[in-house]
Amino acid sequence: MKKVMITGASGLVGTHLVAELLGRNPAGGAEEYAVTAVAHSEQSWTKIDWLLQRRGLGDRPYRRVAAALEYIDDCRRLIREIKPDIVFNCAARVAVGKAREGEKLVTRNVEITHNLVTAVLEQASSPGEGPLFVHVSSVAALGSTPGPAGCIDENAVMENLAGASAYARSKFLSENEVWRAAAHGLRVAVVNPAVILGAMSPESDFWLNGLFEAMRKGANRFWIDGEMAFVSAEDTARAMILLAETPEAWGKRYILSAENLPYRRFLGQIARTLGLPQPRIRIPRWMLRLAVPFAPAMAAVLAPHRRCDGSEIMRTVPLRYTGLAETLSQIAAATGRESAR
Repeated sequence: MKKVMITGASGLVGTHLVAELLGRNPAGGAEEYAVTAVAHSEQSWTKIDWLLQRRGLGDRPYRRVAAALEYIDDCRRLIREIKPDIVFNCAARVAVGKAREGEKLVTRNVEITHNLVTAVLEQASSPGEGPLFVHVSSVAALGSTPGPAGCIDENAVMENLAGASAYARSKFLSENEVWRAAAHGLRVAVVNPAVILGAMSPESDFWLNGLFEAMRKGANRFWIDGEMAFVSAEDTARAMILLAETPEAWGKRYILSAENLPYRRFLGQIARTLGLPQPRIRIPRWMLRLAVPFAPAMAAVLAPHRRCDGSEIMRTVPLRYTGLAETLSQIAAATGRESAR
């Protein structure tokens, strides 16, 4: 049995990772994974249990721990008490649509990652010992220069940190903390997901929930220019587990991207999933930005997304991506809104 610690367990990736790991434990049998979910407050557990109930896993046991990871003593205590074999680090603030909190977001995210890798290194008896550290970064940490195929790949680098968004800077600097620790003997694997789509509880304030609601209220009529790369939360969780189980994959980063889609097609598929008419009216990007202070969720489709190549991981582990239509149907089913046939 492997002891697993998941930080940021109440977030989008964290909740799906808890569900994916518990789903691998046979009902009533010996556990393959002993899961400890770490969240920032006691109020977070409802977000995890919401997804577990919808996945038929509500009776699977797991340990809950509330901790403030911005304090290194809390991180040291967790590692010392849990003694995990694997740390899945999903802890990060997003603060979509809250530009004034940008610098706080950068500081907090880097602080959390620094504290965790430091605590793990301190507990290792020698380099290469101690837990495996699987870290969730983002394609935002890789800059915008495409590779030979015209897509961002694992060799991309951040060219201009000063011109990057607060979120991109926080992801870049946090990932650097992981690679710094790897240079000191920490065993690591890093995933760089594109825009992650998944089911989250209504109380989570997740941007996709807000977008679904906006579409039902009439936003389905509109579309904007641009393109996005996306991956499902379930695929992200599955990829992290597969990498953790594959030693030859350690010490590397992997982009997670299922498809590159124009915004119009993405919004059109959401409309189809919700049984709504297709978008027909093109609006300029600057006009939609005016709505962001009132509808922060819309910021998620305003960022200058790029084409991403997520094929490298499929040459390393047996991962197959879920397509957009199936992902949105799963989200609709989990939230009680069946997709239109």
